[in-house]
Amino acid sequence: MARRVKRKKGNPKAAIPTYREEGVKAARPDTRPALIALLLVILLIGSALYFTSMVEEAPVVEYGVDAKLLTNNHDTEPGRDTDFVLVVENTGSITDTFDIGVKSNDGGFVITIEEGYESIILAKNKVKPIIINVKTSASATGLLYAHLEVKSHGDISQSSDVRLNVTTKEFGNQVIEGDLISVHYAGILARNANLFDSSMEYVWDNYEYRKPGIADSNKHTATLGACLKISAQDCPQSHQQMIAGFTEKTKTMYEGQTLSVRIPANEAYGSDPSQHDLGGEDLIFEIIVVSID
Repeated sequence: MARRVKRKKGNPKAAIPTYREEGVKAARPDTRPALIALLLVILLIGSALYFTSMVEEAPVVEYGVDAKLLTNNHDTEPGRDTDFVLVVENTGSITDTFDIGVKSNDGGFVITIEEGYESIILAKNKVKPIIINVKTSASATGLLYAHLEVKSHGDISQSSDVRLNVTTKEFGNQVIEGDLISVHYAGILARNANLFDSSMEYVWDNYEYRKPGIADSNKHTATLGACLKISAQDCPQSHQQMIAGFTEKTKTMYEGQTLSVRIPANEAYGSDPSQHDLGGEDLIFEIIVVSID
């Protein structure tokens, strides 16, 4: 007979899981890339500041111009002309271009700016002379005037005005070839307007640009005797033959007239500086014929 097996009462226990029952922690982002990026930014900013400190600040650009006349208050006969020498200086901090023009013309003149010099380029602190021709009308009388304007291209608000004064009066005789004449003159270098010689007291006392070595001790104010004869052997000791460009300019002038001339080096003292102190220099002369002797 089969044997009964007696079983214990009660339900068997369910299997207990092996994991720990802990709260799930909130997930955190990885901050390492952000820290690396921040470090790179700091390094870049530091490098930029370092190299910036090594670079000099850009200079402030300034524009400026000053203009004046070698001489003023010229005499001229009605219907005839006179020349002024306009001296322009770049007072700015960089190279600039300057336009020379007529601002006003109360004298009714015909004003001609030397050809090729209506607009000039000057480096800073450089100076340039320009010849201005003024012709009066046949009916002109008394004191007449006009204004020139020199204007900067870099800053059109920067300009310099110059007044030209002309008094009309009768001239004396006209100079012809072969005459002996007495003149006053002022000679400047065409490249920088530096004075190298003059017999005009006003120029010695007022003109500021001088060739190195020219001092007040060189001052002389007596008229110069110029000989317009073809051969120097025919000239007396009191009147010397002048350089070619000077002689040509005076041949058709009148007593009392003021004219100017630009003389290239080959018509002045030659192109070789070793042969003369003014060799290789283009020159500008302002000349007044005082008398025909």
